[in-house]
Amino acid sequence: MTNKIKSTTSKKNVRLATEDQLAQHVPETLITYRVFVAAQAMSRLVDASVRSSMDLTSRQWRILVVLNRLGTAASGDVARLASYDHSQVSRIAVELTKLGLIQQNSDGKDRRKQLLSLTKKGIEYLRVGLPASLERERRLRARLSTSEYEVFCRALSVLTDEAGILLDEGEGSDPVRGLTP
Repeated sequence: MTNKIKSTTSKKNVRLATEDQLAQHVPETLITYRVFVAAQAMSRLVDASVRSSMDLTSRQWRILVVLNRLGTAASGDVARLASYDHSQVSRIAVELTKLGLIQQNSDGKDRRKQLLSLTKKGIEYLRVGLPASLERERRLRARLSTSEYEVFCRALSVLTDEAGILLDEGEGSDPVRGLTP
């Protein structure tokens, strides 16, 4: 990574932090840092729950709940709703197929598309895991008033949209700017 940074910093128009900025930088006050930490905590919470009750990962669980929401769906649609890239969904779909929780079939109209659907066993897993998921949600929401929850949801939407804009502008591809979460 050092070689990549050296070659990037030798280019014109690369912004470098001043010594004062480095000294005063407090990453835990950054939106990106705080959201990442919260997301990691939530992911660990879900992972611990689905691992202990069903021996699944949080990623596998997410695909199951997304398929429950969508019904039979193209893997690309699942990827969009789950916020995974297509290759992640493909890998997880293979794992879930081996466990007998979903089926993968080719789309009759477009052989390149994979259609994913829940099996009876997958639905049973959802029935086992959903009560804990609903209880987690109840407890987390109970920490916020209705208006705080609405503001939280709006803030997440605004920040998610802005992150998409920054990515479209190439912000996420710059290794120098992308060092701090």
